[in-house]
Amino acid sequence: MPRALARVRRWGRSLVIVVPDELAKKLRLKPGDEVVLDVGPVETERTFGSMSDWRVDPQRLKDELREAW
Repeated sequence: MPRALARVRRWGRSLVIVVPDELAKKLRLKPGDEVVLDVGPVETERTFGSMSDWRVDPQRLKDELREAW
């Protein structure tokens, strides 16, 4: 069964999960289809490692991004 990381978002008074486009195409999903979810929070520490010590200078980041445009 394909797996994907999705983010829960608020939509009005409800919560929604957005299915990534690649997965929707692979499974041939369309609006109104019913799906079964194996739901659980992501353990970011184990999955992506810790970024608590990662620091970015906002101005430097903006300058670098502007150079790319």
